[in-house]
Amino acid sequence: MTAATAVRPKKRHRDQMISDGGAIGAVARLSRFSERNGAVLDVGVNRGTVALYLCRLFCDLPIHLIEPIPAQADYVRERFARFPTVRVHQMALSDQNGKTDFYLADHVGSSSLFTNTGEEAAQNSGHSTAETFRVDVERLDDWCAAHKVDHISCMKIDAQGSEYNILKGAEGMLSRDGIDIIMLEWFAVPHYDGVPLLEDILILMRSHGYGLYDIFPSRRLSNGQLRFGDAVLISDTFRKTRLPAAKGT
Repeated sequence: MTAATAVRPKKRHRDQMISDGGAIGAVARLSRFSERNGAVLDVGVNRGTVALYLCRLFCDLPIHLIEPIPAQADYVRERFARFPTVRVHQMALSDQNGKTDFYLADHVGSSSLFTNTGEEAAQNSGHSTAETFRVDVERLDDWCAAHKVDHISCMKIDAQGSEYNILKGAEGMLSRDGIDIIMLEWFAVPHYDGVPLLEDILILMRSHGYGLYDIFPSRRLSNGQLRFGDAVLISDTFRKTRLPAAKGT
């Protein structure tokens, strides 16, 4: 694809996402200020709902969809076959390289590298493991080096508790502001055994010069306790050099 024939994002798609709101609306708003270099990642693609939005917002960039479940990876590979910039990788990201157990849940969207056999996690999550299999895992820093990705314009992570470990495995990229926009899922209470919570993620990201752009609480327990939601973070460099100057009221 040459510069002359490259597909450009459609303003009407972006404006509709902004109007719809939520985390993807925040990403759409930020995409207006992106330098549009490097690549886009969707980690934990599942059926590809968010990936489709990313394909519309960043259709002029290489887009990598990372999904560890074989059936889901096959599905998104077929679903996104018409997008020439999309590649699908059947694997998982974490803070280590090698192989590890992956716990396929009876509700596929709750599948994780973490167990939920402890009392608190089992009560909060409400799912059980249907199958366990081995999956390839890799640190994001090493994955980027192997695929010659030196910059990430936008990364979405929905990895059912692995968000913190994925970011730990991206310390090299984060330390040099190598990722502009990050959309991720967070937990306020444990849904998996030993999973880091929202405050842990924010502390880690602040240590690398990233801050919260917007946050979207989602589900609650019957007693009103917040369960989980989405957040959008940006680097301080992106905030200072790409965003328009803020105006207070």
